[in-house]
Amino acid sequence: MLKRPHTEFVQSQMLPWRRIPPGAARPDAEYKFLSRDPDDGACTCLIRYAPGWARLADEYLDATEEFYVLEGEIEVNGLVYKADHYGHIPKQALRHSMSTRSGAVVLTFFDAQPEFHAEGSATSAASEALLHRDVLHMPWDMKVNDAKLAHLGISRKDLRADPVSGERTFLSMMLPHSEPPGSHGPRESHPVVEECFVIAGSLVGPYGEMHAGAYFWRPPGIPHGPFGTRWGCVALIRFVGGRHVNIWTVDEAPFDFHQPYQPVLPPEYAHLSALPWVPPQAY
Repeated sequence: MLKRPHTEFVQSQMLPWRRIPPGAARPDAEYKFLSRDPDDGACTCLIRYAPGWARLADEYLDATEEFYVLEGEIEVNGLVYKADHYGHIPKQALRHSMSTRSGAVVLTFFDAQPEFHAEGSATSAASEALLHRDVLHMPWDMKVNDAKLAHLGISRKDLRADPVSGERTFLSMMLPHSEPPGSHGPRESHPVVEECFVIAGSLVGPYGEMHAGAYFWRPPGIPHGPFGTRWGCVALIRFVGGRHVNIWTVDEAPFDFHQPYQPVLPPEYAHLSALPWVPPQAY
């Protein structure tokens, strides 16, 4: 799942909805690929479940599924995940039921090709280990983790941390009217993949302004920043493939709230670089 191309960044609003092929579920659901590993099929996608969608057979995936509900609600094995709820379903966990009455839009991460299999090799231990977090009512952790990011006033809600691999998933909130002192600052990089989806607000960086719906997949070792935001930003961030560490450059880069859209995109998204997404007018 670590061979995906650098994608920084694409507004998901510009990607087409695709119909999931007919199967055991009715009615059909739709998806947008945000990124995908060409070798093992691991992917990040938006999935839109129609009202009344249901998958009732006892089945499992040979992939771990991690998700955040953006709209609506979805039920898995009797657990109801509403908007702003987070879930984690281990590989080979048996799903007795999965459905939605009202419909849902779900940001979803799979660590392998998401193909359903009939009951047989599913493990009872995995089936009992579904994670369910009501993120809306979790408190923000407002400790400053890195002094070089203090200007953003970052707060976090930790959704999941793997004690063995060090991989993390969390919400990150940045305060309005945040910019690096003097409009310049060092750049950071990480020894692991950083993946991000902007849920609300916007964030300005060297590739342009990421609005709600923006997504990036950044491979290890790529310097980035500095960042700022006029009216705040909330983003879901994942560090994939190991433990997150900030590595800072000695030199500094300029910051500009009017940075033009200059993305790094894989070939299938290259045409979007000439068609920057314009958010709807607020008034």
